[in-house]
Amino acid sequence: MTDNEARTIIKQKKKEFGDRLTILGHHYQTDGVIAYADYVGDSLELARKASEVKRAQHIVFCGVYFMAESATILAPGKSVYIPDASAGCPLADMARADDVNKAWQFISSVTSSVVPVTYVNSSAEIKAFCGRHEGIVCTSGNALKVMEWAFGRKDKVFFLPDMNLGRNTARKMGFREDEIAIWDKDAGGLDRSAIEKATVIVWKGWCPVHWPQFTVDDVKAVKEQYPGVRVIVHPEADPKTVIAADRSGSTAKILKFIKEMHSGETVAVGTEANLVKRAARKSKDVTIVPLREVYCDDMAKITLPKLADTLLHLGDDTYRVTVPDGIAADARTALTNMLRI
Repeated sequence: MTDNEARTIIKQKKKEFGDRLTILGHHYQTDGVIAYADYVGDSLELARKASEVKRAQHIVFCGVYFMAESATILAPGKSVYIPDASAGCPLADMARADDVNKAWQFISSVTSSVVPVTYVNSSAEIKAFCGRHEGIVCTSGNALKVMEWAFGRKDKVFFLPDMNLGRNTARKMGFREDEIAIWDKDAGGLDRSAIEKATVIVWKGWCPVHWPQFTVDDVKAVKEQYPGVRVIVHPEADPKTVIAADRSGSTAKILKFIKEMHSGETVAVGTEANLVKRAARKSKDVTIVPLREVYCDDMAKITLPKLADTLLHLGDDTYRVTVPDGIAADARTALTNMLRI
């Protein structure tokens, strides 16, 4: 199927299904896919939208698999589809349920005053794990509020799977480096004394788009190239890079930061390049450049022909995303805790 043939099918199916169909598109999708999204946003915005849709019977998620899982969990009774089930997330894959449960058993044997917090970039099983243990989900946009919520309940936080988001958020809250410990499963985790000393225990995982990409050297180089440039990076970046930048924030906050800049200013953005380049094309009076040109290979798996083929199979299981009832119920608890904040 060609892109032009796909466009024809997508337009026909959107007209045929009307408000019974909702297409959600993440900011990291290509312009071609975004053109047909009913709602565009980051993980938090799209999670909220999935929980709010009323008339739509079918939700097609143009993003990666954990996002479609979250939509399935938050929209019970709706049919959720993803155009390519292999569009995964290396970060989410770094936290397997068996490994996390083993870590939790040891941590909770040392202290009972700990709350599990999982980044939304995690599997339904990990979200369910948090739901079963009075925990919560966060996004890069609300991680600070979620951590504050967690510390209002217990003395320690077990944060997974993104070590950089965990460390950057802990630093924002004023925690020192020696109060943050990294659980590296490949190195045997942590010993009892390290857990007792730590206030925030972070899982050793990372997003390959943001780490080890976007370094302090990148910030220095762009500041030399563009005198007066403002630099904003995603909080999945290395803490040293976040400190070197002028600001950090989720994709929604990055776009808000750009919108509030003055005419003639320049901003370098450290996140996935589709978002950066789209913002640059839309901007008439602010110069927007990538801090480094990096793309998410998994997001790129969602193409116009795959979206069109998904719309041809609404109502069957070809592209449908399902989550076992027990896992969905526990994961919904953790997600609902987030949405209430």
